[in-house]
This record gives sequence, C-alpha cells and structure tokens, in this order.
Amino acid sequence: MSRLARPAVIVPVAVVAALVAGATVALPTGGTVALSGLSSAVLDAKALAVTSVSVVTGGHPALLLVDGRKVASASTGTLSASLAGLSDGRHTVTAEVDRGLIQGKASSSRTITVDTRPPALSVVLPTSPVRVRDAVTVSGRTDPGARVASREGTVTTTGDGFSIRYRTAPVGDVVTATDAAGNAVTRTVTVRTTYPSNVRGVHMTGRAWAYLPLREPVLALVRAHKINAIQLDIKDEDGIVNYVSSVPLARTVGANLDLYDPRKVTAQLHAMGVRVIGRIVAFNDPKLVGWAVAHGHRDWVIQDPRGGTYRYGYNKHGFGNFANPNVRAYNRDLAVEAAKAGFDDVVFDYVRRPDGPLATMRFPGLVGTPSAAIASFLGQVQPLVRAAGGSLGAAAFAQASTRPLSTAQDIPAMAKHLDVVIPMDYPSHWNDGEYGVPNVYAGARQIVQRSLVDWKKAVAGTGCVVVPWLQDENFRGAYTPAKVKEQIAGARDVGLPGWLMWSAVSRFTASAYTSDATPAR
Repeated sequence: MSRLARPAVIVPVAVVAALVAGATVALPTGGTVALSGLSSAVLDAKALAVTSVSVVTGGHPALLLVDGRKVASASTGTLSASLAGLSDGRHTVTAEVDRGLIQGKASSSRTITVDTRPPALSVVLPTSPVRVRDAVTVSGRTDPGARVASREGTVTTTGDGFSIRYRTAPVGDVVTATDAAGNAVTRTVTVRTTYPSNVRGVHMTGRAWAYLPLREPVLALVRAHKINAIQLDIKDEDGIVNYVSSVPLARTVGANLDLYDPRKVTAQLHAMGVRVIGRIVAFNDPKLVGWAVAHGHRDWVIQDPRGGTYRYGYNKHGFGNFANPNVRAYNRDLAVEAAKAGFDDVVFDYVRRPDGPLATMRFPGLVGTPSAAIASFLGQVQPLVRAAGGSLGAAAFAQASTRPLSTAQDIPAMAKHLDVVIPMDYPSHWNDGEYGVPNVYAGARQIVQRSLVDWKKAVAGTGCVVVPWLQDENFRGAYTPAKVKEQIAGARDVGLPGWLMWSAVSRFTASAYTSDATPAR
C-alpha cells in the first residue's frame, strides 16, 4: 500500500441511543459512515427522558450536534449528551470526530421524531346513580389509532370513540389511552351508586341464625313486612368466622365455625326479598391476635409503650394492628369472599383504634395518623367489594361525627370510601346532658334526632348514606315498644327512614315495627 494512499481505518466513534429500558442501538462509523436502526425512531415522553447519545472520541476532538447546534464537545474519553427536553417534531442528531489533517473528519447522523403529546381522553359517566350490582356502560373518546385499556371493564373501540362495559359499578377503575408513539394518559372512573335509604334490618349472630327458635321469629318479621334486611355476622367479636371460609388465614388461625352456608343463606333470603348485610368485626379479633402473638408476629398487634400487647377495659386479648398489611389483607379477603357469596353489603365493625389515650399505644409500621390508616384501609377494600357485587359499609361510634380522634374514625374521610355508614346511635351510649338532652333515656327521640343532624353534615357531598343502628334491648333502661318507636321517630325527624336494630341476643320487639317495609334494593 502506498504511504500516500488513505488507509481504511475504523473511526473510533459510536453513537448509542437508549430508547426503552433494556434496548440500545449502536451507530458504527468508518471511512464511510454507515447508519442503521434509528432513522425512523419515534421517542415518546418516557423514552425521551432516558435517551442520550455518546461519542467515543479515541483521543480526537469530537462534537455532538442536534439540528446543527452544538450540544457538547470533548477531545478525550467519551462525550455524552442527554436528549431530554427536545421539542416535539423531527430532529437530526450528528456526531463528528476530527481525526486530523490526513484522516479528516468522520460523522454519523440520525433523524429522530419526538412525540411527547399524550392522546386526548374523555370519559362520559352515567348522569344518574346506578345500583351496585347493575352492569353499567361508560363511553368516551380518544385520538384515532390510540389503544384504550381498562383495568376492570371490557373495552369496545370504534374510530375515536369507545365504550367500557362493567359487570358492576366501578370504583377507581383506571382507563388508559396509548398512542402509536407510546404516550399514555389515564382517567379514573368511579360510577355513582345508590344505596337504599329505606333499609329496616335486625342484627343476627351466626349462632342465632343456626338456632331455629331465634331464626324463625326474625323470618316472621320479614313475612309480616316489618323488616326488609337482616344483618348476619361474618366474623364476630370472638374472631370467629361464622362459616367455613376459604381465606387461608382463617383456616390457619382456627377461626372457622360451620354455622351456616353463606351462598345458601343469601339465596334463601334473596328469594324472600331480603337484603343481606354481612358484618365483619375487623380489628377487635381475639383469634387473630392470639395466633399472631403465639407465632411471633407481634407487629400484627397494637402494642403498649414497652412493646407488649395493648389491653384496655373489657378487652383483655389485644387489638389487631390496622397498619399491618397482613391484618388488613385478612379482613379485606373476608369482605371480598362474602360479597362473592351473595352478601349485598359488607359492613366493618370495630374499624377503629382501641379505647384509651393514644399516647399509650404503638402501631408498628404506621405511616401517618391512625385516622388516615383506617380511611385508607376502606379505600383499598371498597373497589374490590364493588367488583364482587357488594356495597361497603362501616359501623362507628355515634360520637365520631364530632369527636373523631377518640376512635380514629374520621367520618368525612371514611365516607369517601363507603356506600353506607352506620352510627351506633343507641341512647344508652350517650351521657345525660349531651346535645342538650337532660336524660338520654327519657329523651331517646331527641338524642337520636339531634346527633344524626351532625352525621348528615359529616357525610355531605360523599354519596355515602347514613343508616343508624338503634337499640332494641334492655341496656341502661327498659326498651319497650314505645321506647324503640321513639328512636325510629328521631331518625325520621331528620329525613332518615332506614335503621338497623341491635340486640346482642337477637331477640326483637315485633310490635315496635310497622308492617309497611318495602324491598331495600
């Protein structure tokens, strides 16, 4: 080879563009620059944010240019520049290396297209509330060619329009539209639902249902049109699941007790036109707490300042830690299972912190406040219960509407994730003098009426319905038919026609109820 002939050398230049995670494209250069792989690349916003170009200088002066404008230069090592911030449109990226007088300059160029604009996405919801178990369709529009996906529904696309069919009313479904460049936009879909304000129900334990002398009088109330709903315990105050649950932890802790078959019971009651409300005693759970402590899961339990199990008053077994993901998941899974088995509503009771000064309690893993943790738990459960065809409710102390800190029950925050809230508005749970009622037993109508005014204020704007729990048992007074009727009248005084009656032994005063209950759908 003549010393004067130009040598065929490999120019020490490589341009690398990272388009998506795990993918790179090398741009080789030589005496004649060869380009491949990126000439028609389209970068969306996500890809653009992580895309950079690099030049291995080989000890020669090098430049990086975008649309002819220098963005970086170096004479040794590797020259790099980020492409983040480029405007939408076509751009030319050029790498130049000056190899001196004899070898001259070598360059490599690529044209890329930046498209960071997400597609338009609009979703049109039903104008009127729907029933939770009803199938519902929403419609929407997006850019032509964009793909629409739904986490919970079935999508049908026609041109720039689409529809999404849901089996039940969605809560917080995420709808995503993605264009050809990969840009995506999301919308959250929640369809407003109705809850029957005319619910009239009574409380039944699993053992009461399994015992004919207690079950039959309640069914007689149904046949006489005195009630249209039955609240049946799913998990009770002893931590016992009142049927044979398929939730693994229920079996592990020995919580299952075969008192009824939920599918058979709900089918039987639905055939009678009865709304079936399942009650889960959430965090006051002796079975779960006892098992957790015995197996070294102390973070599953609310603790005292020394790290021992927190106990108070009548609660000598401890309280489940609502900040613990395992405790939350257990109650969540029971709720979803119950909704799938046919319960119309799942109501959490004891969805709160224990009694006592907050400073004497420790909540392992808690981030934020106890009140926020309780509300977030409900927010996690409601979409799942809805998807299973059920409504979500919670029982709360009647005082929580104005005194939330004593129980960590922030009613406005909780109501955002509930279909129904059930204040335990028993006259026996109030002190004389509250709400200006000198004697709450004598003034049963007044204490119920005045306290429920605050409950209506607390849930205003959330879509959550208030159905009070009233008292039909002799506790701190004789609750005669007239005394039970006074409470019902107090609720109706403020426009709340529905109620649930509490009797710990599931015995009820039939003569206190009128025979005009219509189905609660």
